[in-house]
Amino acid sequence: MKQYISFDIGGTDTKYAVLDENGTFLEKGKFPTNRYSGQSILNRIVEITKERNDLTGVGLSVPGFVNVDSGFIEVGGAISDFNQFNIKDYLEKELQLPVSVENDVNCVALAEKWKGNAQHETDFLCMTIGTGIGGACYLNNQLYRGSSYMAGEFGYMITTGLQNNTVGRCTLSSTGGMWGLRERFAQYKGLTVEEVTGLDVFDAYEKGDPHALHEVNQFYDSLSIAIYNLLFLFNPNKILLGGAISQRDDLINELTWRIKRFPSYRGEVPIDCCYLKNDAGVLGALYHHLDTRQLLKK
Repeated sequence: MKQYISFDIGGTDTKYAVLDENGTFLEKGKFPTNRYSGQSILNRIVEITKERNDLTGVGLSVPGFVNVDSGFIEVGGAISDFNQFNIKDYLEKELQLPVSVENDVNCVALAEKWKGNAQHETDFLCMTIGTGIGGACYLNNQLYRGSSYMAGEFGYMITTGLQNNTVGRCTLSSTGGMWGLRERFAQYKGLTVEEVTGLDVFDAYEKGDPHALHEVNQFYDSLSIAIYNLLFLFNPNKILLGGAISQRDDLINELTWRIKRFPSYRGEVPIDCCYLKNDAGVLGALYHHLDTRQLLKK
C-alpha cells in the first residue's frame, strides 16, 4: 500500500499526517506555525518528510490564492513570506518527491466531499470561521476555483458601510472572524487582543456581559447576512461551516433564526457543520494529490 504525507499549514499550527491511498490515517502530528518566517515552515516540512521512508508523494493545504497547476502562491494569506512564491517547485527540489498544493478551504471541501458531510452533494459551499473567513465552492460536482484561483474567498465580502474609505474593517473576515471579535471586545475591556481569546469572549457572552452580548450578536448577524447572500448567489444544496466555533452547539440555531427573519427568505436554511474537523485539511490535500495524478480510488 502506497503512503503519502500531507501538510495543512494554518496560522497557528501546521498539521500533518501520513496516510495511505484510501485516506486511512497512519500517523498524525503538528508543529507551531511561525507566521513571520516562511522558511522555518518549509524547513520543518522538509525535515519531517525526510524522516520517513517509502513515501510516494506530498500534498499541501495552504492559505491564500494558489495556482494548483504550477504551485505558485500569488498571495499567501496569513503567511506573507509565501506571497509570490512557488512552494511546489521548492519542495520538489528539496524532497525529490511529487508535490501538489491546494488552497486550504478548497481542501476542506474536497475532504468533506470524499469522506464527510457532502458525500452525496453536487453543489455545496464551505465556510471556515477562524482568525478570518475562508470559503470554497463545489458546483456542478466539481471544485470551482475561478479564472485566477480566487473563487470562494468569502472573507473579502464587504458586509458593512465603508469607514473612512477603509475596506479592511468592513469585510466579513473582520466582522465575522474571530480576530475581529477578540479585538473589539479587548478594546472595550482596555486589553490587547493577545490577552483575549475567543473562549474568553463567549464565556463573557454566556454570563451576560453587555459588551460581549453586543459583539457576539453583531458577529452572528454578519455571518448570517453573508450566508443569506451566498444562498441566493449559488443556491447550494448545503453550506458547511468549519473552524473551532463550528463545535458550538448553538451556532446553527443562532444563524438559522437570523436568516429566517429576512422576509424574502423562504424554506429551510441548508447549513450544517463540517464532519472532519481538524483532519479535513490533510485529508483534502491527499485527495487533491491523488486526483491530479488520476490515482484516486472512488
